[in-house]
Amino acid sequence: MAGEIAARMNYRSIITLASLALAGCSRYPDASGHFIRTAFIADRLAGLMEMDRLTQDHIRLSTPVHDLGKLLIPDRVLLKPGKLTPAERSIMERHSGMGADLLSTSADPLHQFAAGIARHHHERFDGSGYPDRLAARRIPLAARIVAVVDAFDAMTETRCYRPRMADEEARAIIASGSGSHFDPEVVEVFQEGFPDLLSARATANELLSLGNDTAVIAGFYGLSRTDFRSAARLVTKVVATPLHFEALV
Repeated sequence: MAGEIAARMNYRSIITLASLALAGCSRYPDASGHFIRTAFIADRLAGLMEMDRLTQDHIRLSTPVHDLGKLLIPDRVLLKPGKLTPAERSIMERHSGMGADLLSTSADPLHQFAAGIARHHHERFDGSGYPDRLAARRIPLAARIVAVVDAFDAMTETRCYRPRMADEEARAIIASGSGSHFDPEVVEVFQEGFPDLLSARATANELLSLGNDTAVIAGFYGLSRTDFRSAARLVTKVVATPLHFEALV
């Protein structure tokens, strides 16, 4: 499937997204796992919602960079094992806008689509989210889909500040957020297609069993070894450059 997607799109755009996704993998434990699982599940959920194939492809390829802005969040906040203070929470919430800004430097349609997901996946359906307090259908549908999947995967994986939650418990929390946190239509399809979404997660975990982040990201994006070596060199430059939130505000 990855190779078929690459054939339908600008290969250079995909290489760039892959390089950025790989850079993001460096920021916290199991980042690659979160990126790949959310991408597989979001793709399947978009399919269950009968979205057109091109939009599904955009969602699949864009989802691994939804948290790209966390490259700019200092470790003392991003990796803090306890509850964030209000000031730290404010810093953390900047990641969505900063990720969108990084992606928006390119006019490429795929990168612009990815920027929309990065910016708006923490908006809430009732308008109480961030960064723009958009509500309902003003939030891009792709971001509404990723919001549900991102929350589910975050709850069901171990984080530095809490253990993982059981699948059914997380599913119930998603249901309880329908109409407030999440789009009711997306939640309805999520609930009805839940077994299929777990199957998508299992497929993602098969890819993740490769272990090495470079191999995982290359496999996900369907990149040749030669092309991805070029992307990896770009990533080396990115992660070797000191990126500090404090320098941007």
